[in-house]
Amino acid sequence: MVGKFTDPSLVQRAAEVAGGAQSRSGEAADEDVQASVQRMAKASASQDSAEPRMKLSEVLLLLEWTNPAGSAAAHGQQDYLDGSCMVYSEERLLDVVDFRGAHSAVADCSDRKPSTATLEWSAGKGKAASVLHSGDVMSAEGGTHVIRVCLTDLPSFATDCFFVISAYNCRNLSLFRSLSMRLFDAESPSHIPLSIFATADAGNASAALVCALTRKLGIWSVRTFGRACDGTIRDYAPIEAAIAPVQENHTRWRRRRPFVLLSLLWQSRRAFLLDDRQEEDIVVTLLVKLHFHLFQYVMEFV
Repeated sequence: MVGKFTDPSLVQRAAEVAGGAQSRSGEAADEDVQASVQRMAKASASQDSAEPRMKLSEVLLLLEWTNPAGSAAAHGQQDYLDGSCMVYSEERLLDVVDFRGAHSAVADCSDRKPSTATLEWSAGKGKAASVLHSGDVMSAEGGTHVIRVCLTDLPSFATDCFFVISAYNCRNLSLFRSLSMRLFDAESPSHIPLSIFATADAGNASAALVCALTRKLGIWSVRTFGRACDGTIRDYAPIEAAIAPVQENHTRWRRRRPFVLLSLLWQSRRAFLLDDRQEEDIVVTLLVKLHFHLFQYVMEFV
């Protein structure tokens, strides 16, 4: 049944893309990757960072790991890392895609949902899915997950795709050796990673919010986080709690939007004041008549 919702062949495609990045004359390729990381560091704010906007239509997330030494596998219980993609419409979680496939497409008989996804939109299943997971591709030493996101197939109301990794059994990311997560532009000839996450960034948390794709004015940009949090694919609630402050900007914009639009209309002389103004109208009038830069500063507190 799982094969209907996931596609292990994605691993081969991701390996070709990743191999293209590594085969570009060795040292020069390493310099390009370092330059990419440096650009992300320079663009970072105190909490998050945003890559320069680029024309993205399809991305591949490649997650590779080696099992913990002396892990539970030695006692007959295999351990796993899980890569997940969480698609949001502002602060609403639409759908989650992990090794099971899209939650909206997988029949779940359990009484308790692992996330608060509304499922008002489905990532789909099979090769035509907007977000497709490879499923578990395991070896004796470790495993691989690949997630393909066709950004052009996402609905217009989708604003963000968050990529998360979590430790299934041991709940400690630092125990996984050779942990590597790379996000690629699937159609870029240079194949330089858009985002990189490694064991040193993981800490001993059970999960980490790694990066996200965010759409503004129709253009997708990459945001890097590397933010440790709790939770696993059994319970996304702690992960959603870590994402919630990031999505607060959408709520704040809804509060600011009427004032911003009114200010723009006033400045362009497309809005005028009434003579019989109420007391509350005077406050709004004083606000929109502020100098543009002062108005922006005030809006930071709305």
